[in-house]
Amino acid sequence: MKKVTFISVFIMLVLQTSYAQPWQYDFGTGTGSFTTSGGTSTIFLPQPASGEDFVRVGTASGGFYLENPGIADLGSGSELRGVASTGGSVNKFSIYDYSGAQAFTIKFTVRFGGGNSGVWGFFQGDGSNFSNGSNFASNQTFTGLQWTFGASNSIATEYRTGGGWTSLAGVMPLQNVNYTVEIYGNNSSASVNYTYGSSQNVAQNTFDLWVNGVLVGNDLAKSALSDVTAIDSYMFIGRSSSGNVATIYIDDITYTNIISDSPLPVELSSFSVAAGDRMVTLKWATESEMDNLGFMILRS
Repeated sequence: MKKVTFISVFIMLVLQTSYAQPWQYDFGTGTGSFTTSGGTSTIFLPQPASGEDFVRVGTASGGFYLENPGIADLGSGSELRGVASTGGSVNKFSIYDYSGAQAFTIKFTVRFGGGNSGVWGFFQGDGSNFSNGSNFASNQTFTGLQWTFGASNSIATEYRTGGGWTSLAGVMPLQNVNYTVEIYGNNSSASVNYTYGSSQNVAQNTFDLWVNGVLVGNDLAKSALSDVTAIDSYMFIGRSSSGNVATIYIDDITYTNIISDSPLPVELSSFSVAAGDRMVTLKWATESEMDNLGFMILRS
């Protein structure tokens, strides 16, 4: 029995180390909603592995809904549905003050739906803007993406460069379609190499934008965040939707404070170890697998 106990402890230690980086945030399996006008919450959503969660609903209706099941094929377990406000008072979900760095990688699955009025945005950076009720601030933003809802279920994608918006035509053009977004950002004083199918490079003070495995934005200029500032927060913001129709669905967020050398081949959602009589039982489930031939189990 002592040997079995040692094996189970050893496996658990390896598992915890693997979860240190990157951090997974898939909203768990619970349900609930937060729609309090002008209200904020730090307990509505599961606690992230690094950082603090924050939800704010503005004074123009809308809100956030933790749903299980959610939209088919968006992800496993629960997902977050956000409904934009009618005016400029924003509805916001953020993870802020995690262990940040000048270079980073983030990946999430997203879907849009609801109509022809409203704006949803995604922002990364550093500052109080990520934990208060205000709209984004350019000088606290490194990565800024904005999706504007239009006629015939269209979506116009823009990115924030300096103090203005620049169009990215045809990048994420449709509602009711699932998109996997990956951002490789570099706010350091030197370029950074990484591998995504082949050798890639992201220049200083820029980010690479991948959508569904395709590089759609290479070395995109950042917004107005100061050079070499560590990026330690991200948020989704919804606003300006007549009738509160602009809806975003979010799931399977993975973030890290380094430039990932390559996309993760396997994302674990659970792993358990049970010690029995002269044996150990391992159980695990995966969120996604890419170029994975199988699994190798080692014991000591």
